[in-house]
Amino acid sequence: MSAVRLLIGTKKAAFIYSSDERRETWELSEPMMPGWSISHMSTDFRDDRPRLYATANHPVWGPSVIKSTDGGKSWEQRNEGLGFSKDSGLAITSIWNVVPGHESEPGVVYAGTAPGGLFRSEDWGMSWSGVDAINNHQSREFWQAIPGGASPVHSIIIDPRDANHLYISSSGGGSYVTLDGGERWTMFSHHAIAQTEEARVFISQISANVPPGWDPASISDFHHMEMDLKQPNRLWAQAHWGVFRSDDEGRTWDDVTHMNEPDGLPSFHGFPIAVTKRAPDAAFVVPLEMGTDNLRLCPGQFTVYRTRNAGASWEPLTNGLPGPDDYQSCYRESMDTDGLDSEGVYVGTSNGQVYASRDGGERWDRLPGTLPPVLSITCAVY
Repeated sequence: MSAVRLLIGTKKAAFIYSSDERRETWELSEPMMPGWSISHMSTDFRDDRPRLYATANHPVWGPSVIKSTDGGKSWEQRNEGLGFSKDSGLAITSIWNVVPGHESEPGVVYAGTAPGGLFRSEDWGMSWSGVDAINNHQSREFWQAIPGGASPVHSIIIDPRDANHLYISSSGGGSYVTLDGGERWTMFSHHAIAQTEEARVFISQISANVPPGWDPASISDFHHMEMDLKQPNRLWAQAHWGVFRSDDEGRTWDDVTHMNEPDGLPSFHGFPIAVTKRAPDAAFVVPLEMGTDNLRLCPGQFTVYRTRNAGASWEPLTNGLPGPDDYQSCYRESMDTDGLDSEGVYVGTSNGQVYASRDGGERWDRLPGTLPPVLSITCAVY
């Protein structure tokens, strides 16, 4: 029987929850890389044994992509060449995302950084080179800083059908696609047009900083982007100004927020989005109250919303989740699904709690322990 592992990145360490496929009881590891802020973790199955990658950031020792081949007992921190060229005037302040490359390219790994940058390794993350065509993109002069990072590259997606087809998303810098392995990149997030009046007001406030001919939303940010691996032409994005779905590889987008409608979302704002890996098809988000005071919290009841009809309607899921009188947030990487029969869904909170559902979100159970603020959850089954 395979084990289910939840790789947890927090502001102070990495942790791993482990269970069997029944997912009835969970064991929590000791903290790994204590003192380091772990913004994202991933598992690579392309070698003889699984490799773990994590993006580790430290106020003294700086940023690093760390690697483990023994389940997290030890970590390798060598990262030769992981940095912008000296003449760019840029220096990496933090690393946000790390993703194994295509199945056909063993050893290839991608990392996204702040300031916005994409880096590629061909030796399992030991040495790196910048993807110059995006790092020096013509639109870069318009990229905007966000709280906590200068236009970070937070989402990296590789089409399982084609190693040369990649997407990236940068908060404050737009989202881009390449069809030739990174030689040329085209922005596509400007096609995501907000439909709610509240979102339009927000976008109008940034329009003065947008180049002529660009939709103002494109210079703001998707908070998180996912591909539906069941149907890879479909992309989902949780943006600052709504939830969007594309069925044609990002060429066009539908705003599926439906704010203020009976079966819609209560807010256009949020960070994570997760997609099921098998039927029944579903996507999950955690809306946050935005408001003029920039609250960005669940207003008293932590709620996961689910759609099973491609965003035509949403239903709130609260059974077992904290509330009422519970005010937490949920960061952009802190939700994932496990792809098992009766698919599990997992979500972490800014107060260090992790919740698991074995039935697609109908009921949630809190996993043991209280961690530092949870930045990311990645599920691996092996």
